[in-house]
Amino acid sequence: MRSPGLRAWLFRLLAVRPDPTLLRLLAALLLLASATAWQEWGMIRLEPLPGGPLVRPLSEAPTLDSFGLRERPGRGRVVIGDGAVVLESESPSGIVALDVHLAPRSELAGLRVVATLASEAILPAGDWRSGAHLRLVGRDREGRALYGSSVHLTRLVGNRTPFVSRHDVQLPQGSVAGTLVIELVRASGRLEVRDLSLLPLRDRPLFLLARSALVAAWMVVGGWTLVRLLRTLRSPWLAAALGLAALVAIVLLVLPSATEQRLLAVLAGLLGIEDFDLALLGNTAHVLVFAGLALLATTAVRNVSPWMVLATLALAAPLAEYVQLLTEGRDVDPSDALRNLLGVAIGGGLGLLLRRVSSSRARLGRRPA
Repeated sequence: MRSPGLRAWLFRLLAVRPDPTLLRLLAALLLLASATAWQEWGMIRLEPLPGGPLVRPLSEAPTLDSFGLRERPGRGRVVIGDGAVVLESESPSGIVALDVHLAPRSELAGLRVVATLASEAILPAGDWRSGAHLRLVGRDREGRALYGSSVHLTRLVGNRTPFVSRHDVQLPQGSVAGTLVIELVRASGRLEVRDLSLLPLRDRPLFLLARSALVAAWMVVGGWTLVRLLRTLRSPWLAAALGLAALVAIVLLVLPSATEQRLLAVLAGLLGIEDFDLALLGNTAHVLVFAGLALLATTAVRNVSPWMVLATLALAAPLAEYVQLLTEGRDVDPSDALRNLLGVAIGGGLGLLLRRVSSSRARLGRRPA
């Protein structure tokens, strides 16, 4: 008996007029966010490429169609033989490395890297970048490293007895080749890599099907939610403005990372900004986009309380980060989710203030002279 009364009291306190359809849509968005997180982190994405050759760079002769080796001894030395490579350095400065270049393939979503590793007296210079590393770089058909493609597989310091390291590594979209970098970076000591094998991987068809289904579901539920909110606005012009702002936000969220970087660079050029911090510009965009959405929404609603709109946007702000999991090169960043929420708070606060000022002026205008 107390629950309905408490709920009614809360609705009166916040002046919330609940929309059952909107509440169901918000629940559906939460379920989609959970499904997207499971698809990204709980579902196996890669599987061996049918007919893909198992490459053993330390025990096979290199060919143009398989792989190539490039030694970078620096101030140390690189010794290859008997199915193993040994990197040694007596000075904790410079880089000692062996690059294993995998030849281009028609299809390459990732690589399975298996090796037996051991280290002896590896003393890094002090920062996390120094030490013994295995690192994988995705490359295009011309051999150029793709943006943000370097993936650290293993970092070793001190002494480690031989152990088997196995990683299924996803390469960025557009990769047709890769380079496995075995290196000592600003570190002295000895690193041994034995029984190295590389196996080309592809995306599992079930994973691609699940991703396509989630993209379609996000479009349907998100679009329905947006239309439901736009129908509560006072003016069709305001609805058009809010719809356009929401469309801009969605486009920015689903663009691949490399495309987003290029667009930001073009925008900076049009504004005459030559030297700018790309990260700062992206962080500011998160706040401004959601502040604009919240400001327009809270000042324009008529049939639904602005508090209900703010609650919807506050839920959508962190959920927007999950949508990026469906885009190549994008990932969930909790800091971006907080920036989205900050934008909602700023825009919503300004919108509520404008509503109060407008309401006060309307009351003063109705007073008898």
